[in-house]
Amino acid sequence: MKIVKFIQCKKFAKNVVCEQKFVLLQNTKKKTLIQNIGERFFMVNLWEEKIKPMLAEKAKPFDDKDFLFEIKFDGTRAISYIDATNKSIRMLNRRMLFFEERYPEFKDLWKNINCRKAIIDGEVVVFKNNVPDFYLLQEREQVSSGLRAEILSRINPATYIVFDILYKDGEDLTNLPLIERKKILREVIKEDEKIVVSEYVVEKGKALFEEAKRRNLEGIMAKRINSTYQIGKRSKDWLKIKVLETIDCIICGYTKGEGWREEYFGALVLGCYHDNKLVYVGRCGTGLSEEGYEKLTQMLEKIKTNQNPFGEEIEELKSKNVTWVKPQVVCEIKCMGITPDLKLRAPSFVRIREDKPVEECTI
Repeated sequence: MKIVKFIQCKKFAKNVVCEQKFVLLQNTKKKTLIQNIGERFFMVNLWEEKIKPMLAEKAKPFDDKDFLFEIKFDGTRAISYIDATNKSIRMLNRRMLFFEERYPEFKDLWKNINCRKAIIDGEVVVFKNNVPDFYLLQEREQVSSGLRAEILSRINPATYIVFDILYKDGEDLTNLPLIERKKILREVIKEDEKIVVSEYVVEKGKALFEEAKRRNLEGIMAKRINSTYQIGKRSKDWLKIKVLETIDCIICGYTKGEGWREEYFGALVLGCYHDNKLVYVGRCGTGLSEEGYEKLTQMLEKIKTNQNPFGEEIEELKSKNVTWVKPQVVCEIKCMGITPDLKLRAPSFVRIREDKPVEECTI
């Protein structure tokens, strides 16, 4: 069975954003996304928009001839605006921030498209021994110095794994069936060590999931073959099937460490939104190396606050001497499940999610 090709590549791309600009619907047949503004309808030029990516629901492994399946890589989601005419590339993450300066290895990615302009969806991934390494990716994501970014781009170069195309040379492609967009993407992208098109299988989701598990990968994606690209929406047309159960949580505070962790935090105090309210979901004190405890402690000390983010006293934390922090750092947690009272069972830290807005941390 043909499965996603494993990549020995190493680099990435960027995006371009402009101000919102609306064009009246009349006289346009091929442009873009329709927005209803009051009583009037307008066409929106995608190239001039900050685009929120289409998101997936959770699911279990399955087979279905109406779906295609591809590997889910442990990377940073990026909508990339690539302009070959002006030799420019910019990348937009899920927080609606451009971050291409962290990946100088992608500055010439405009050479890798067979058109003038394209908007591409994909993931930035850093590989180690042919497996995605989110610790190395995290190091790349936290760089603020241009010189440091340049050094890391040579030591731990990234790969842009692309899986969808939204726009090509003035034409909005989002209403085309996925399988047609996949064909156009393959025609547009010239692969090399910097950029790779994600391959897929049709129908055989269970077999691909087992292969992902065997290779210690994050999981797979299932996508309805005839689905449109639904900007900014979480849809059942796309499904994420993870090998491990994980949940994205907001770090709301921490307890003091003991023993060798005396200088660091003991456990993270975690929260998620439930019915539009930030609720306490438990504590997590495992899953990091000593270096990880040190770096995360330094990060959290910078955002300490006297205000309890939950807005009410938590019975379980009364005797824990909690240091509260501003609820703005998202982390991924693996666990054995969630109890009926919304507490994580046996939580363990996986990574910081620089790309995830706190509003998307729901339970």
